[in-house]
Order: sequence, then C-alpha cells, then structure tokens
Amino acid sequence: MDPEKFATGTLTERRDLAHDLWIIKVKPECELSFRPGQYATVGVQVNGKLVERPYSIVSSPEEPELELFIELVPEGDLTPHLYELGQGAEVVLRRKTKGLFLKEAPVEAQDHLFVATVTGIAPFTSILRVLARRWRDGQWNTDRRIALLLGASRAHEFGYLEEMRALEAELPWFAFIPTVSRPWESPEWVGETGRVEDVLRKHADGLGMEPGSGGVFLCGHPEMIHNARLIMQRRGYDDKAIREEQYWPEGK
Repeated sequence: MDPEKFATGTLTERRDLAHDLWIIKVKPECELSFRPGQYATVGVQVNGKLVERPYSIVSSPEEPELELFIELVPEGDLTPHLYELGQGAEVVLRRKTKGLFLKEAPVEAQDHLFVATVTGIAPFTSILRVLARRWRDGQWNTDRRIALLLGASRAHEFGYLEEMRALEAELPWFAFIPTVSRPWESPEWVGETGRVEDVLRKHADGLGMEPGSGGVFLCGHPEMIHNARLIMQRRGYDDKAIREEQYWPEGK
C-alpha cells in the first residue's frame, strides 16, 4: 500500500447494540483531519486484497479517535470482516477524508431539519457535538433551530439515544424526535411511532420549519430519502434546500 495514501488504525473500543449493529472507535496512526459530516474510508485485507468502504464519522474533529456506527451486511464485501474485529485489531484508513454533505450547514441565520435512519445519525452527531461545544464556550449563539428526526425499526437500534436526549435537554435550539416503526417489538418504547416519512410532515409543521428558512438534510436508507424528499418538496422546499447522503445504491 502507498504510505502517502494509506495509514493504519487500531480499534480501541467496541460496543454492540444488536447482532447486526455496533459502534467502534479507531485510533489513527496519523493525524486525520476532517469536517463534521465527512466520511472516512476504512478497509481490511481479505485474501491479500484491500477491501474498503466509506463510513460517515460520528466523532467530532476535536476528538482523538474516529467513532463509527456500523451495520452488518451479511453478504457484503467488508462488514462481515469488520464484524470479526475486536479491541486491538488493526484496520486500514485512507489519509484523506471526503464528503460535502454538511458543508454549508448549519449557519446562525437558518433553521435546519436533520432526518436519519439508524446509522444515518452519524454525520449529524458529529456536527451536533461541535455546535454544542461551541455553544457551551460562548462561541456560537443562535435564535434559529436545529431538529433531528431519527427512525429505527426497534428501540435498541438507537445508538445515540441518551446522548441526543441529553443534548435536547441542554440546548435551547435543538429538538430531537426519535420514532420506532415496529413498536410491537419494543414494548418498553413510549415515544413516537411510525416510519420517519410517516411522521415527517407532522413534526416539520409542528416545529415551524418553513421553506426558505433553512435546509433539510437526509441520511440513511434510500427509500426513506426518496420518500422524504418528495414530502418536503410538496411542503414547498426547493430541490437545492434538500440534501442527501445515501449509504447504498437504490435497489440494494
């Protein structure tokens, strides 16, 4: 591997949420700079061949380790191999991070609606951690709002539920709405129910999100993205105000 392009990283922590969902932290051997909302390319050697995949970064640029939220794809090229790795294992990292998903968001003069499913929360967590730290330090003040609508099939699939609830309780400008689409499989759940796109318009209206006042950012399952885009376009948002980050091609 070209050392100008690649570096190694060591897994320092792993937290399993379900049989197919887990969170890892990786300590890069080099400085890996990125902006909130960007992704890192992670790989492992499989039969002498490097297999890679991009993952949106959960951690903020101010944290020393990369935090990633991963879903197992049983027939995938990479995740079955990543799934076998525990603390102390090494992965390959591209030295350059990429992505423009949140390049222009958020700014003090706009409201923003973040919409995600399961691991799609990753880029939004990164930007929220940065903004929360800036707000605490008195470096960022706003009278606008940021809302996160997060969907999952079951309650245990929310990797950052408590962190988001704590931020909502602390930050006057942040609203968090998690929703479960299969509440009969999570009898302990007492929050919103339904697919994200089923409750999107209700909460966008309830929060007072208006076309022309900010942007809508969609990240996660392509079917959700497709449906949510159409819903927000009917709400009056123009195409440029709706940005998306898909984790796999349509139809996969």
